[in-house]
Amino acid sequence: MSDGPHRSLRMRRAWKELAKRGDQRTYDSDQVAEATTHALASDFKNEVSAPLVSALKDVFTRRDNSLGLPEIALQQLDEAKALAAGSVFGMNAVAWSIQLVHENRVDKDALYDAVGLAAKERGFANTRSVEEHYLRESNQRRADGVSARLQSAISALSEGKLGSMLVDPQPTAARGPRKRTDLNDGVPLS
Repeated sequence: MSDGPHRSLRMRRAWKELAKRGDQRTYDSDQVAEATTHALASDFKNEVSAPLVSALKDVFTRRDNSLGLPEIALQQLDEAKALAAGSVFGMNAVAWSIQLVHENRVDKDALYDAVGLAAKERGFANTRSVEEHYLRESNQRRADGVSARLQSAISALSEGKLGSMLVDPQPTAARGPRKRTDLNDGVPLS
């Protein structure tokens, strides 16, 4: 008997860990949320190129567009599409950026929101993949449970904070989800 369907999941290690935490009730919602941000950060790091991030930062910090004109920002974003080629995550970040520029948002917070929205979009797509895998490898109830926990964790994330964490990562955020190793680190009783 295997430890669970997450073992045979054909996704990155961070997503396997997230699926395991979503499946096992021994992990509370905070631990699932922590693994969720780690999995999304892993995808962002592996799929969104540094030149694309730089181009998006240039658009939203108004480099070469000191007046913040939407027309110029849209032109810059159209040029950035070439840097996102081959990355669904990157293309979604550009698409959300274009949407926010159409709403006359050309500031750093809009950049964070665009990247955060693209990350959440990625998270929901991967959640569907995890759910389908669990449905094939286990049963409907278990697949629904994993899906509900992952969707809840993703929905609870703030787009702005998530985007900020991805675009401007802090050194401590690079580590994976924290494993509880001490006896006092058990499941919270609250």
